[in-house]
Amino acid sequence: MAPNNKPSSGRSATPGRLSRRRFLTGSTAAVTGAALPLATRPIMAEHRTHHSESFRMVFMTDIHWQDQHGAPEALAKALASLQRLDPTPELIVNGGDLVHNSKGMTVDSGERSADRFLASWRANTDLPTYHAMGNHDPLGWANPEVSPNEPLFGWDLWREKLGRDRLYYSFDHGGWHFVVLHDIALTERGHYIGEFDDQQMRWLKRDLAHAGDRPTMLFGHMPPVSAIEFLDGGAAVEDGDWTLSVTRMTRNPDALLQALEGSRAQAFWSGHIHRRDRIDALGLSMICAGAISGAWWGGPNGATQEGYAVIDCHADGSFDYYYHDYGWQPPS
Repeated sequence: MAPNNKPSSGRSATPGRLSRRRFLTGSTAAVTGAALPLATRPIMAEHRTHHSESFRMVFMTDIHWQDQHGAPEALAKALASLQRLDPTPELIVNGGDLVHNSKGMTVDSGERSADRFLASWRANTDLPTYHAMGNHDPLGWANPEVSPNEPLFGWDLWREKLGRDRLYYSFDHGGWHFVVLHDIALTERGHYIGEFDDQQMRWLKRDLAHAGDRPTMLFGHMPPVSAIEFLDGGAAVEDGDWTLSVTRMTRNPDALLQALEGSRAQAFWSGHIHRRDRIDALGLSMICAGAISGAWWGGPNGATQEGYAVIDCHADGSFDYYYHDYGWQPPS
């Protein structure tokens, strides 16, 4: 499949502050999927062709690094493809599931895989990179032979490798504010749900207050809500009601909306479902941006090719993006 290079618009040129009441009472939604055209809000239907003060970034997600299926070569190809974009991106945000099944590994094998992944990343790009965590990343979480007392158990592996005390944080670039959130909550051993926990949301509210009027993008692994799951995913009708597991989208998107109230939050980017999905609701775009690994290195995931989001951030607080198929073909 040829790359989809048709830009998809973000917010209006004079974006306002997000109101949870407006979001909940007057939202409209759009989803991109196998046979569905992308519907955008009328105020953003036209692509802006000129911005004198803009910069480009990339959101990559669901790499699922492993030695098999040509994954190392594919990651190198994806990172090399950034240099052929025009303009070239200035930074990367990585949406989690860095290493495939780190949760099932021993401490030694998990640390070796993390080191190989990071070495390959650094060998193939020198762009500033900001990592989120996915459900595959907590070392030994699903391996009963790994003790919770191990120094690198769970998220501690990545705290050490990435040099971060906590898994959620923020940074600024080009007049924009960016927030990397951690929306995977570990429950009973080997299990997880999608969740925005109270402590993190209190921090987010303070962080956004400090950001002031800067336009803001947020990133996580799991979508706050999902539309495509109801079209060709994991949702089902049971006893007359739609059901969708909170392992597919977060259990409390309302907590995120409350924390965003009064901010200039423009978009929340996620992965996890390995498909493209976009919901626009009165000022906030919730965008699932496919997967670098496609169907876990077995080819495309349905109609979604292996790829990543190319995002152009503009000084007026709007953004454009398209999904870039970097041309990977699984080994025969």
